[in-house]
Amino acid sequence: MNAFFQSQPTQDFSKISASIHITVRQLDLSFPDEIPEFWFKDNPLLTMLFTALSSAFPDGERQFIYSVRNYQDKISDPVLLKQVRAFIGQEAHHGKEHDALNAVMLKKGYPVERIYKRFKKMNRMLQQRFSVEHQLACTVCMEHLTAILADYFIRIAPEDLELFDVHLRKIWAWHAIEETEHKAVAFDVYQSLVNRPYFLRLVMLETTLSFLIITTRGTKELLKASGKNKDFQSLYEGLKYLLGRQGVIRKISRAYLDFYSKDFHPWQHDNREQMMKLKDQYLH
Repeated sequence: MNAFFQSQPTQDFSKISASIHITVRQLDLSFPDEIPEFWFKDNPLLTMLFTALSSAFPDGERQFIYSVRNYQDKISDPVLLKQVRAFIGQEAHHGKEHDALNAVMLKKGYPVERIYKRFKKMNRMLQQRFSVEHQLACTVCMEHLTAILADYFIRIAPEDLELFDVHLRKIWAWHAIEETEHKAVAFDVYQSLVNRPYFLRLVMLETTLSFLIITTRGTKELLKASGKNKDFQSLYEGLKYLLGRQGVIRKISRAYLDFYSKDFHPWQHDNREQMMKLKDQYLH
């Protein structure tokens, strides 16, 4: 278990999960056209990475909703059922708010619609070829990836939210908070109605590889459109932020690997206290 997280006895994880109040928030954010082109750390590579992620969210999260809804009628636990409904509400609003941000980047000339089309096609493929169990497992795995990325901005380096342009800090803080609130919902549904742990770990390998390939492809396309794909100084700075000795990937790697442990539960990474601080700063 990651020593940097607050540890809890194994039997308490389900209690923590059941105690989490998941709030559906409708922010109706708008983004001025004068947002700078490179709005994270003034860095083209990092901005295009976050743009690729933002472009993937609307249709990616529609698939998350679809995969969990396949099991909604089978859930007997009233607490989990209430959380599932809130999960669906949160994910729907994530897509709506990121649509607004993506429209700004589209207006700036970035081909975000390519990523939209790619995810629509991928969702159709998943729904046609994958079993409902496999689709739910994919959602569990993606929820873990988004949860540990969210935790970077919640617990590890909340000060890095200030590297976003001032107009964009709220959307990324809000998204990180809500991904944390519902980080165990799909997992708890899977555990209660499927419970194939070895299959889930295999799907995590599959999902991680797919996520890296798709995100890298989208980032490269957007970076090429920016004209900064040969700006080696900014590329170096961006890669150092991500992959350096003190980079994001190194700092979240242990939490990622925890997923493969026998007794893993998302709330063994207990960052509720830090999440509340971020709520006070950005949502109140």
